[in-house]
Amino acid sequence: MTNIRRPKKAPKGLVFNSSPPKRNLNDISPPDEESQAKRQRKISPPPQPKLSIKTRILILSDTHGADALPEKITQPIDLVLHCGDLSQSGELASYHKTIALLSSIAAPLKLVIPGNHDLSLDDKYWSENCKPGGAHIPSQAKAIWMGSEAQDAGIRMLEPGMYRLVLENGAVLRIYASPATPIAAQGVDWAFGYASNEDIYNPAGSRISYAIPSSTQTQTPQTEIPDDAQVDIMMTHGPPKYQLDRTRSGDSVGCPHLFRALRRVRPGVHAFGHVHDSWGVSRILWEEGREQGTLPDDDDGCD
Repeated sequence: MTNIRRPKKAPKGLVFNSSPPKRNLNDISPPDEESQAKRQRKISPPPQPKLSIKTRILILSDTHGADALPEKITQPIDLVLHCGDLSQSGELASYHKTIALLSSIAAPLKLVIPGNHDLSLDDKYWSENCKPGGAHIPSQAKAIWMGSEAQDAGIRMLEPGMYRLVLENGAVLRIYASPATPIAAQGVDWAFGYASNEDIYNPAGSRISYAIPSSTQTQTPQTEIPDDAQVDIMMTHGPPKYQLDRTRSGDSVGCPHLFRALRRVRPGVHAFGHVHDSWGVSRILWEEGREQGTLPDDDDGCD
């Protein structure tokens, strides 16, 4: 290291003084706003990351017109999700009972979607399968869920598609909703059905090789989830393939196209119902390296 020494004799014209020069305080002008802002930026702490907001969610499904829960919910709930089958066969009286059930839960917001049993909420199914004398029933069914009885209880029925919600606790959630289930999984042709080889969830280029695009003749609106979609909660009536989809006989009746969409967008929660024998909770840890675009064309989610 090179040492720099003070010369023994100061060059002519230079004076060394160890004390700082005296300054007249009257000559010091206040800092301008720009320089003050610069100093403020230097001493301000870095912005803190936004903390996650704890949110308690209650998931229900397939209550089929019950007007009360088996036991009273005493814990505070931020959001209720009812994943369909609000009735047994689309009866209007069953919808009122389900609203009574949801109203008994102390939560500021309750989201519902129909299921395959809610026949009167599927216009296309009703027009093709029900007697002309009941043509007015679908409009009455929708009026129940859009009316003051449901609205005053914080109940909102979701159409198929994507939603961004801001809850009372400040949490922001992005939710995808769909009432659809494959016709094969229903056993018979019920509401909101689609063919088992019809992919209504994945855009072109993301479908399984044997899938066909959602047709204009499908009984439920096209509900593809875009590749760039950010989804916190998927809310469907039917299950994905191999995930809580086993019937009493052991058959797997979930949708492989839905599983592929689930694997592609990787939501934090997937809420669904439909298969009564497989109710419960399953925790999924997504496999690293199996990102979108790396799945084989014929991958249906069964490893």
